[in-house]
Amino acid sequence: MQRYDRRALVFESADSGLGAVALGLVALGLDPLYANDEDELVLLAREHKGRIAALVVPGALPLERLDAVTRRVGGWLPGGTAAAVVVAPPRQRAFLGALRERGIRWVVFAPYDASELRFAVAAALESGDALEPRSGLRVPIRLPASVCHAECTRSGEITNLSVGGAFVALAEPPEPGAALRLEFPIGERMLSVRAVVAHSRDGARPGPNGVPGMGVAFSGLAPLEARLLEDFVRERTESFRI
Repeated sequence: MQRYDRRALVFESADSGLGAVALGLVALGLDPLYANDEDELVLLAREHKGRIAALVVPGALPLERLDAVTRRVGGWLPGGTAAAVVVAPPRQRAFLGALRERGIRWVVFAPYDASELRFAVAAALESGDALEPRSGLRVPIRLPASVCHAECTRSGEITNLSVGGAFVALAEPPEPGAALRLEFPIGERMLSVRAVVAHSRDGARPGPNGVPGMGVAFSGLAPLEARLLEDFVRERTESFRI
């Protein structure tokens, strides 16, 4: 699992529950700095200057207080407010427009899971090129999948997807090196692609989000299949932007 040298500041308001979220990010490869007080947040930003690259704030934060927080710590963010992630904001056009006016681009709408939050925070930490589908970017998703291996077909779930591969949650996954066929929906189309198991995790050694499964690399993709996957990854990335 990729770990990041740069860090995110997580600011919690009284009723946001982002403290538990911050702990979840640690398990997913991100090491956030957490504060529930503005002065503490500023002290953390000052102490870790040069390594702070993102700010995570709750959507329940009033705009006036959001302005105060970004004004006080925004100078330590290389990307300014563009490196802020607003978690569970209200889906109101006026509110989202106000966020855009402030230069904020990343949001995670409720309901969300840990992998979606991790993706948005990692995206805020990354450069633009790293967010291109062809870079190997994996987006969080939940897609039903049929796994055909050794003349047996089982049901699994794709939990992240890229142009070149996926992680498939599956009980008792095949061993690394195993060849299989994976069928899953992309929009209105059903893809059937060949894949090779790159790594696998059983119940004793679970993968992302604590579930058994396998990382697979696609092989022999047709140009149309590759383009469909690339378009899907790009659209999924845009769903975290405003």
